[in-house]
Amino acid sequence: MGKNRRSTEFKNNSQVIDMAEARERRQKRRRAEKEKKEEKERREKQQNTRGKRAIRRSRIRRRIITGIVFAILALLLFLLVFNIISLKKEQHDTLQEQKALKQQKAELEKELKNAESPENVEAQAREQLRLIKPGEILYMFPVEITNQGDDADSSKKGDSQE
Repeated sequence: MGKNRRSTEFKNNSQVIDMAEARERRQKRRRAEKEKKEEKERREKQQNTRGKRAIRRSRIRRRIITGIVFAILALLLFLLVFNIISLKKEQHDTLQEQKALKQQKAELEKELKNAESPENVEAQAREQLRLIKPGEILYMFPVEITNQGDDADSSKKGDSQE
C-alpha cells in the first residue's frame, strides 16, 4: 500500500529526486527531532530536581507553619484554662463573701428586732453613756496599763461620736 502511493506521488509530481539529498534531509530531520527530545528530557530532569528542592522547602515551611499554629493554639488554650480557673476562684470567693454577708445581715436583723426592747435600751445606756438608775452608785476602778490605751481610744471614739 505504501509503495503504490509513493509511486503515484512521484508520477503526479514528475519531479526528479536525488536519493542522497533526500536521505540527508531525512537524517537531519531525525537528528533535530532526537535533539529536541533529549533537550526536553534534560529540562524535565532539571525541573524534577528543582521540584524536589521546592518540595523539600515547602515541606519544611509547612512544618514550621504547623508548629507555629500549634504553639499559638496551645498558648490560647493555656490562657483560656487560666482564665477559667481564675474565674472559678473568684466565684468561690464571692460565694463565701455572700454567705458571710447573709449571716451578718441575719445578725443585724436580729439586733434590729431587739433594738427597741427596754432591756436592750437600758443595757446600751449603761455601757455607752454610763448612765445609772436613781439610787445606784457608779464605781470606776483603775484600768490596767495594757487596757488603759484601749479604753482611752474607745472613750475618745465615744466622745467624737456624740
